[in-house]
Amino acid sequence: LGRSGAGKTQLLELIAGLEHPDKGSIILDDENITKKRIQDRKVGIVFQDYAVFPHMTVFGNISYPLRSRNEDKKTIAEKVEKYAVDMNIRHLLDRNTEKLSGSELERDAIARTLITSPRLLLLDEPLSSLDASLKDDMKRLLRNLNKAGQTIIHVTHDYIDAISLAKRVGVIHNGRIIQEGSVDEVFNNPSNRFVARYAGI
Repeated sequence: LGRSGAGKTQLLELIAGLEHPDKGSIILDDENITKKRIQDRKVGIVFQDYAVFPHMTVFGNISYPLRSRNEDKKTIAEKVEKYAVDMNIRHLLDRNTEKLSGSELERDAIARTLITSPRLLLLDEPLSSLDASLKDDMKRLLRNLNKAGQTIIHVTHDYIDAISLAKRVGVIHNGRIIQEGSVDEVFNNPSNRFVARYAGI
């Protein structure tokens, strides 16, 4: 949780391997992944602008990571079906992505990332461009993903989104995490004035 420009997106890019840290280590499941290649990290990232391929259908986008690995067509079709159902976009599989709403693009991008079975899913402001009703649907979807065992790091500038979704929260300011813990710990016992302002104290 942090304001625009605080370093949230950069933190995700470091974890994903799109940027390299000047110092320190990135540890996932007790393994140092700091110098691992992007494709060897078991980390998936969904960007704020979704980064879907506009010239492809929803099926084409979701299946892309598996097709690039030359998986067989039957396996690809089964996996696409599963994740399209999970994301509630099965009815859109033949549609071109240029005709999708923001919420549908988001679900397409998440399905494309999940099909690679990431250990860690990184989401960059996934709710910021959705209206209230679509936001509630997306929150429900993210909670269900998490309950099914998917670990998610979700960056947001929105305090309400953080408290309604997070089990743990880190508040980032000027490129540093200034407080971290459970939602209750952080917002009932803010360590400084900046965190207290988020909590409305």
